[in-house]
Amino acid sequence: MKTNKEVIQLALKHKGQGGSKFRKFAGLPSGAAWCNAFVDYVAQEGGVSALYFDSKKETYCPHSIKWCQSNLAQIPLYLAMPGDIIYFDWEKNGVPNHIGLVKAHKSTSAIYTVEGNTNGGVVAEKTRNGKYVQAVFRPHFAPKTVHLGNLDIDGSFGYKSIANLQRALGGLTIDGVLGKETVKRLQHYLAIKEDGSWGTKTSKAVQKLVGVKQDGEFGPASVKALQKWINKKNSTPTDEPEPTPEPVPVPQTNADKIVAKAREFAYTYGTSSKKYKYKGGKPLSTYKSALKKYMGKTARISQSDCGYFVSTCVRAAGVSKKFLALRGRKESFPAVPSTMKIVHKGKKIPSGLLKPGDIIRYKKKGGGQHTLMFYGNGKIAEAGRKHWFPAVKKDTKKYNKSNVKKSTIQVLRAR
Repeated sequence: MKTNKEVIQLALKHKGQGGSKFRKFAGLPSGAAWCNAFVDYVAQEGGVSALYFDSKKETYCPHSIKWCQSNLAQIPLYLAMPGDIIYFDWEKNGVPNHIGLVKAHKSTSAIYTVEGNTNGGVVAEKTRNGKYVQAVFRPHFAPKTVHLGNLDIDGSFGYKSIANLQRALGGLTIDGVLGKETVKRLQHYLAIKEDGSWGTKTSKAVQKLVGVKQDGEFGPASVKALQKWINKKNSTPTDEPEPTPEPVPVPQTNADKIVAKAREFAYTYGTSSKKYKYKGGKPLSTYKSALKKYMGKTARISQSDCGYFVSTCVRAAGVSKKFLALRGRKESFPAVPSTMKIVHKGKKIPSGLLKPGDIIRYKKKGGGQHTLMFYGNGKIAEAGRKHWFPAVKKDTKKYNKSNVKKSTIQVLRAR
């Protein structure tokens, strides 16, 4: 999965390209507007499509902005970060005409962007006048590690500033994500309407709190004043200097937990194949114990099974106590516990859809079915053959081959 800055670098690689590739990706006819399809494409390419429109291929700005309004925090222009979603309203009638990705903030009245279907119908970098910006929304990108402690008063409101704001407000998961819950908590503290949209009213209320001019333009001076307020709010009541806190790890997602268990239970990529067998060697004992504990099975050769392996990973990760994906034709194939969701089914898996921890299931034309886990970085984890121990292997995309009953392909993702 790419970071927000890496997503922008991917977007920039398409500079000068026309719309045919992006229209085809989104299923649009020739001549259709494709600015939203470009955002969809870059998100898929970066492995972050779930952060943009919940992996849906949105092609119409008035529809996609509704998803953003429901799921993401709206933020001031000057707080925009690379990868943020930005909408433009040329007529200023409340209906967006165009969409792009933020490259960087410039000022309270201008923004740097990367957009599709602009400059005569190509991908291009732009410097946009803020008066045409309808809204900026923040996808839920999070840093690997969140740092707490005194902020530098630099006017740059990045991950560390967000995390320390969350700490100052209290009652929030400190993850560095400027999402709707964080903005609502800020609005609650300010005693104003809690809608998760950091617009002009919220900016003015924050400016009043930190003692700067209440103009609604949340620029460098306002950010610096807010950083000073955060430091004061988080300071200790003693005269002793506050020790530098240890970095706070971001809570693991359910998908991260599943992959971590696969790392424990499966041989790493490149291990000699003879070591996969049940004759011995790590991580044999770890997996056998987990199989017994979570599945109630004693490891035998006949149970070196793709479904048992995946199910053990899911259960051991604490994601689902009942998840079961057995190999064989008798399984109730479409059944999915509430802790998992089907994000794709029925057709060949699109490029860029899979994320680490995704579970792939399919039936074969010759009978039987197979279950495996997408491990990330071009690898899968599976117990792919009888008599073999679970292993991490190169992803050869056998699940997209001609011998697969395509109507049965499913991709399951932990909620």
